[in-house]
Amino acid sequence: MTVAEHLHRSAETVRFGVREFYAENPPHIVVTVLIPRAVLQALFMTLLGGVIGGPELREYAFVGSLAVILPLAGVIAVGEIPGNDKWNGTFYRVRSGRMHPFVIFFLRALPYVLLGVVFSAVSLLVVGALTGMGGLILRLLPLLPLYVLMSVTVTAAGLAAAAFAVGRRADVLIGNLLSYLILFAGGILVPPGRLAVADLVGAVLPVRHGLQAVHAALAGEPWLGHAALEVVVGAGWAAAALLVVTLQVRRAHRHGHDDFT
Repeated sequence: MTVAEHLHRSAETVRFGVREFYAENPPHIVVTVLIPRAVLQALFMTLLGGVIGGPELREYAFVGSLAVILPLAGVIAVGEIPGNDKWNGTFYRVRSGRMHPFVIFFLRALPYVLLGVVFSAVSLLVVGALTGMGGLILRLLPLLPLYVLMSVTVTAAGLAAAAFAVGRRADVLIGNLLSYLILFAGGILVPPGRLAVADLVGAVLPVRHGLQAVHAALAGEPWLGHAALEVVVGAGWAAAALLVVTLQVRRAHRHGHDDFT
């Protein structure tokens, strides 16, 4: 397949992913349900931080809340992509094409990456305004690319979880478990170094290193190293998703079915 053909197929896959996204999440649902839910969750986490530790922890929790809502798109919702192919009996079309199924899944997941960024951006403006942190809003705006990075890494982890779990009818369970682990070990409310278990688990989870980069940048400290670790973690989850999907394709060819088992 030539480069031009590959680019054309990739563009068509992205276009299909956008249409699939709108079929699952019509614009009025995105505006009236998904975005308000993300904003309310970010507001809850911010207020919780204020109740627990006062203004300082409230600001810390506000920064983290903009990342903790990313799994709503990148983990929970993105699980619909391989799930749709299984339940609709269309996975054989995916695995019989010229593009690797993982590439197809990832390109179809790009709208969810964008949705996660929208969640963070809207919550930054709304929650920041409601909680009187206008100054922090202005300081965080230039750091939104780090939230874009975290949205990508969360989506990679979500694809890995969905690909592993869908054949066991545990996609909802595994997706929620991954989201809770990110909440627990992502450095949302508890800064790194306070809880050894959270540090150990969070080291291999998305969001943790990205938030460290955000906090370091806000403090005027070096942050590129943390951002690089977030990239490494995201690449690791993408590699895991690639491995799982590849094994599923081989099993499907060997056993003659697409049950993802």
